[in-house]
Amino acid sequence: MKQMKVLISGLFWMTGLLFILTGCFKDKGNYDYIEPNAIEITTDMDGVDPTEFITADSIEVRQNSNLKVRLKVNASQGDVKQFTYQWYVTQYTQSNANPPYYLIGNTAELDTKITLPVNLYKLVAKVTDTGSGLSFYKYFALNVSVADWGGEGWVVLHESDGGSDISVITTRDGSIKGNVYNDIYSSVNGHKLPVGTYKVNVINYVTALRAQKVSFLYPNGALQVRSFDFADSLRSDGWFAALSGNTNFQSNGSAGGTGAGWEYVIVNNRIAYRQFASALHVANPPLFFPPYEGLSIAPFVINASGSDNFYTLYDNVNRAFTLFNASTSLHTNIANNYSPPVANLDPITGSGFDMKNIGDNLIYAENAEPINKAASIYWNCFFRNDDGDKTYLIQFPRALTYANNFIAGRYQLNESNCPGINSATLFANPTFMSMPGGVFYYVNGHQIYSCKINALAGSVAQPNLTFAPGTIIKAMKVFNSGYTIANISAFSVPEGRVLVVATDESASGKGHNIYFFNIDTQSGLINGTPESPADSYTGFQKISDIVFKKALGR
Repeated sequence: MKQMKVLISGLFWMTGLLFILTGCFKDKGNYDYIEPNAIEITTDMDGVDPTEFITADSIEVRQNSNLKVRLKVNASQGDVKQFTYQWYVTQYTQSNANPPYYLIGNTAELDTKITLPVNLYKLVAKVTDTGSGLSFYKYFALNVSVADWGGEGWVVLHESDGGSDISVITTRDGSIKGNVYNDIYSSVNGHKLPVGTYKVNVINYVTALRAQKVSFLYPNGALQVRSFDFADSLRSDGWFAALSGNTNFQSNGSAGGTGAGWEYVIVNNRIAYRQFASALHVANPPLFFPPYEGLSIAPFVINASGSDNFYTLYDNVNRAFTLFNASTSLHTNIANNYSPPVANLDPITGSGFDMKNIGDNLIYAENAEPINKAASIYWNCFFRNDDGDKTYLIQFPRALTYANNFIAGRYQLNESNCPGINSATLFANPTFMSMPGGVFYYVNGHQIYSCKINALAGSVAQPNLTFAPGTIIKAMKVFNSGYTIANISAFSVPEGRVLVVATDESASGKGHNIYFFNIDTQSGLINGTPESPADSYTGFQKISDIVFKKALGR
């Protein structure tokens, strides 16, 4: 009986299965099965820029340049009109920073300006079948490199309607014709620099950090931007824990090179400072120490890359040099008593000087030798008395301690031999002449004079560049790159051998211009004329200042 039940159960199960299968066979073809529209996405390499498309999947583009990418879409069903497109940028790896924006396009062909920060990203093309809702993806490695104007070149600060702006000339010394990129700051940031911005500085931190800032000084404030794209970084109201009242920012810089990474700013004749000693400091800039209240100083810092925390400063109150150590926030007294015979200080027959008793106003100071040389670096310091009828040069090697015993280094500059020296406000110093001595340049009206430095009152100047009458010489800088000694040699950098001049020649109808002049390596005289310079650039708005910005890591 038990076996009978098993047999009946088995027959029932077999009959049911047969019924199901039969139903299926009868139903075959009554339902439509739609195969998904499989597509293959590749890069259309026809006519692409080979400098941008390293491979079909790897793209390198300069920041703020235009990127075009076309796709080839092969669909199994042949109709590509039913697809929508989206282009995204994501971080290349999980450890990379997220980009500031993601969606950059929604058309079949990507055509957009790349304003992303310099970095390696992943570019994603998303193709969606509108019929099935399925999406397919194509991935690219996208390397955003420094824009042509974000690397090495001359930054030109100029007035602009309703504010100020910058142009960049992509040349080092004028030996190779550079491109001119105008109104960069406003195109990147969407607004202009404040009205009256009067100075641009380049701050080169320790070379190994590959870190650099560009700062702008304007009435009652200052601003720092990233060096590779000039995007806003931090305004001066965020530089200090507390800084109230009117602020006159006068200078901002760093010795850079191989030092400890100290940066300084001079505000209201007081020095403030902070240290950039690691990549963490670059990512999260520390605040400046409060301006040091113990000294009222001239807006010049005499420093060197080997010990950038020691500053030789000029005390405006006591009219004397002093040595300041940023790492300890203390200033060291230079020996008060001049040790050699006082006869060396005679204003007529002597050429020595008492560092603690100069007695006049420091009107300009600049290094007269490459800042990155290993030995002591000579600086030229120009002084003028209160009455404005006496100008002289003091020249000495920058040091960490001073015995205050200089018996030479003071040079009288008389109007009879140096016309216009008592009203000169612009000076520049080549950095390849033998020291002490050498040559310096100064502006008198529409002329630039070269002055051969000689002992006592023997320094003689001669007109070296004569522009059209009415010309205002706005800025004059000797090319000092900031590169290390090794890179100056490796790249054949003409350190200190090129004079760059910015002019306002609107009075003669020639507009606003930048000139490059080579300097004779034997005499120190300026070669060429305004009509035949080594190189020139025109078409600027009214120029306020110029500065050279080196490439990072050199």
